[in-house]
Amino acid sequence: MGWSLTLGRVRGTVIRVHVTLLVFLAWYAWRGWQVAGPRGAVDQFAFLALLFLSVLLHEFGHIGAARHYGIPTPDVLLTPIGGLARIARMPERPREELVIALAGPLVTLVIALVLGAGIALGIGGGTFLPVSFDDVSLWTALAWTNVVLLVFNLIPAFPMDGGRVLRALLAGRLGMVRGTRIAVRVGQALAVGLAIVGLQGNVMLVLIAAFVFLGAEAEYAAVRTGRIGAPARLTDTDVRVIPLEATVREALALHDREPRRTHAVVDGEGRFHGLLTEGDLLRALAAGRADSGVVQWLAPPARTGVIVAGTDPDDAVRSLFASGRDALAVVDGQGRFLGLLTRDRVTDVLMAASLRPADPHE
Repeated sequence: MGWSLTLGRVRGTVIRVHVTLLVFLAWYAWRGWQVAGPRGAVDQFAFLALLFLSVLLHEFGHIGAARHYGIPTPDVLLTPIGGLARIARMPERPREELVIALAGPLVTLVIALVLGAGIALGIGGGTFLPVSFDDVSLWTALAWTNVVLLVFNLIPAFPMDGGRVLRALLAGRLGMVRGTRIAVRVGQALAVGLAIVGLQGNVMLVLIAAFVFLGAEAEYAAVRTGRIGAPARLTDTDVRVIPLEATVREALALHDREPRRTHAVVDGEGRFHGLLTEGDLLRALAAGRADSGVVQWLAPPARTGVIVAGTDPDDAVRSLFASGRDALAVVDGQGRFLGLLTRDRVTDVLMAASLRPADPHE
């Protein structure tokens, strides 16, 4: 995952932190230093570190609930605007999504209650209901920030948890696609209202509104895409592969004959060894390595992931979009290359499906 650092692994889930979060922490520590010297820097850093620990625990609430239903959780990413736990597939039943969506806010509620109880008992100093918020204790600030995060996360708009709760409630009666469409439109209406308020002078609100609006549309597209077509329709099998022993120069010649963003590299027995993008070839050429082997520039299956033949189409499409790549290889049980699942192919099928009469149950 680009621009992120791995902090560790908990029961198979990799914990990553985006580099912008580290910049964010450093910036606020520096601001604290300017106001109150070393003590101010330590206070600011400690508050934000504990806050993002709370966010991480929130995400592990989702992860724990997903695991309860047998859904793998490959990783969780911490960013300046929150956390993102990636699950391998959507829950099969609306009730399961409801439980998974509410598990995170429940953890945040518990954190706020525990902090509030500790403050009430005199632990950490300060009071949970201070007269002035100009000089509150670290624990009071952390408790109230968790309350704010709890309320914010329950706003019924994707990609916040409230949007998923609303979708789960609607999907139980209207179906997944129709329920998602209604939840998306509700969330986007709220995003527009948020943007209007933000245009009065709060740039952050405008950015959040844009994030919510685009995230909601992406969620609807993913659900709509994942429910159309069969594996044979989604997999592009008419592709020219690059031999494993080829040089970059030879691969460029093949690319000129069949231009595409991503090529598959296979050996003489048809086994898949990795993906080679147009960008990889251009970087090799720019480095003066046109005669080097493509094996030095490809992305191996361990990094890109593969889709095994027979995978449910919904899961295959989600894997593609979660990978962040333009294409993923489809292989058989022995690792032999069968074709490419590409974003362009999925989009074509989606566009074709959009031309058919609307299903009254969607």
